[in-house]
Amino acid sequence: MDEETAAYNSDEQHNVKVNTWNGLLKGAGGQLVSPFLGIDAIRLGAPNFDLGIISSIPYIAGGFAALLSPWLVHRRNLHQTTIWLFFIARLSILLFALVNWAPHLHNAAMWLMLAIVWSNLPGALATLSWQSMTTALFSPRMRSTAVMWRQWSMSGIGVVVVLLAGWAIDNDRGTHGYIVLYILGALIGMAEVAVYRRFRPSPTPLDIPETTWKTALPILWQRHSLRRFILASILFYYGWLMLWPASLRYQVSVDHATNGWMALYTAVNAIFTLIALPIWRRLNQHIATALLLPWATIFMCLTPAIYLFHPSLSEVILANITGGLAGAGFNLLINVRLMEVVPENLRTMAVGLNTVATGLMGGVGALSAVAFIHWGSLMTAFLMATIFRLVGGGLFLWAAGQSPPVHRRARLAPQE
Repeated sequence: MDEETAAYNSDEQHNVKVNTWNGLLKGAGGQLVSPFLGIDAIRLGAPNFDLGIISSIPYIAGGFAALLSPWLVHRRNLHQTTIWLFFIARLSILLFALVNWAPHLHNAAMWLMLAIVWSNLPGALATLSWQSMTTALFSPRMRSTAVMWRQWSMSGIGVVVVLLAGWAIDNDRGTHGYIVLYILGALIGMAEVAVYRRFRPSPTPLDIPETTWKTALPILWQRHSLRRFILASILFYYGWLMLWPASLRYQVSVDHATNGWMALYTAVNAIFTLIALPIWRRLNQHIATALLLPWATIFMCLTPAIYLFHPSLSEVILANITGGLAGAGFNLLINVRLMEVVPENLRTMAVGLNTVATGLMGGVGALSAVAFIHWGSLMTAFLMATIFRLVGGGLFLWAAGQSPPVHRRARLAPQE
């Protein structure tokens, strides 16, 4: 092994460790905030449309932010730019606390929604940059290992944090509990950014420096595997996000779930994610990602289908069990598969194109749920979410049939 290879392997092992710790802090900070935004918005008087916005805005923001992919390509130090974007996003969590703290704030739900919109803009751009850098941080054989450990750490710490947060906020009257959670979430977010700074990215540019959308799109369109992947993704994301505002409204307005129940649902999802991640990774050692991903997506059809049977508070737990089991596979495999289909010299632009397509379509899916609820019922939204997830899974299966087989054992790191 020459010195250059040894140095790369050392950096890669370092990046895997940093990735795990970064994920742990991201999971802790995120679970202090995300599970409670919806119920906080409802408490502040948010209508169904606002719930649709809250569910869709991370993806819509990601879609619009991805249009700035050429700007990221032209950054001299993409890693440093990403650090600052994450910093702004995590600091913006304090705006949620400010909305709850302001006494007698008129249209508080609207201000909370606007704060969520603002915080997601830099966060979406930072996430896009981070996804692009993944190919440079981890070799193909280590990629699924790095993703698995990151998600495992996020879910593991998330179980503990969300249960404690749900218990604390249910035992606090008024808005004080929300304020404390949001402030703690912002502080942990700062620690997450501090750990992120320790990544050792490759000095090799992720894209051709002169890249623009005008020059990149024709090249990307010619890549059949990427084109089919994006087509399947947009249909699936449409159905995936359609469930979110509908399930939130069902849990709170029909089953009258408290913060404690919401925390329990999130914890159950995280626990079964922890259980499922090593299983999906082991399967991925023997089965090509292109062939395994469709089954994870089809498995995710069970979650909205469960709501069609009008589940009670306790029965909703089953939906979170299936969501954790299937979602673990989807989140692991979708990222690995994306890195397989993007061209090496147009990574940022390819990831950006996928983010634009899935982000905007996913956002439309969440807003469509509001329309289905308004002109139909909650059950209509659940049925359509099930159908579109199934169609998306079928398209992933179709796309897999168009891809050359990949021998997974030769490409992935051995089991630890």
